[in-house]
Parts: sequence; C-alpha cells; structure tokens
Amino acid sequence: MIFVNHSVFSQSSTTMQDILETVNTKVTELEEQRNQEIVNMTFDLLVNQGKKTVWRYLDPAFDYDVMVIGDRRISSIKLTVNRKDNATGEWKFVDEFSSDKPLLRLDPAEFEQYEFIVKVDEFKPGSSTGHFALILYHQNPERGQ
Repeated sequence: MIFVNHSVFSQSSTTMQDILETVNTKVTELEEQRNQEIVNMTFDLLVNQGKKTVWRYLDPAFDYDVMVIGDRRISSIKLTVNRKDNATGEWKFVDEFSSDKPLLRLDPAEFEQYEFIVKVDEFKPGSSTGHFALILYHQNPERGQ
C-alpha cells in the first residue's frame, strides 16, 4: 500500500486546511519579516448572512493592526470595529472596512474593550459558507523598532 499526502481541498468543502496554510504564511511574514507580535488569532466559520464577534481589551501602549482573511470560498469580507466607552459603558463605532483582506489600524487612547465583527460581503459562486481568520498584532517590543 502507498499513502500519498498532498493538499487537495476538494475532498471536503468544510476543510480548514487552506485557511490554516494561508494564515501560517501570513504569521511568518508578520513575525519574521515585519517585526510584528501577534496578540490574538481567531478562526471561525461564517454561514450565509451570519456574523461572528470577537472581544478583546487593547492596551494604549500599542498601535494595533487587525486583519481578516477569508478562505477560498469568500470573495469579500467586512470588518467592523467598535469600542466600549469606559465612562458610559456604551459601544462606539471606530471603523469599518470591506475587501478580500480587510486591514484596520487601531490606536487606543486608554485601556478599553474592543469589539470586532466579521461578516461576509460576498461568497464565491456556489458557496454559502467559509472560514475566516482574524489576526490582531502590533510592533514587537522585544525586537525594537
């Protein structure tokens, strides 16, 4: 018997292999080439018009970038960012961007909770589900500027 292991994603329409490989490449680029420190990664599945939300406290000592990457089934994805005002407890709109890999810069003024909402704008033809990865990162302080 001969077993062959190679990347063929057609065997399962729900596989996470391609999004994991894409993110692995992006992590290597961010950490090794761009001197960034990843502080949070979230993977999840979006179905039809569904959305997913991630909450995270951000430290004002850092400027953050947040990026969302969709898998091979997603053409365009929307990232919406809100922050919870410490004084009022209300959610305030920060920014929103749609593209194949939306990227936003965040510069928190104080230690506050942020809400990241991910929603598919457009699936590729024949798809109604897709995985995404949300990556939150900043300059790596241990490696200097």
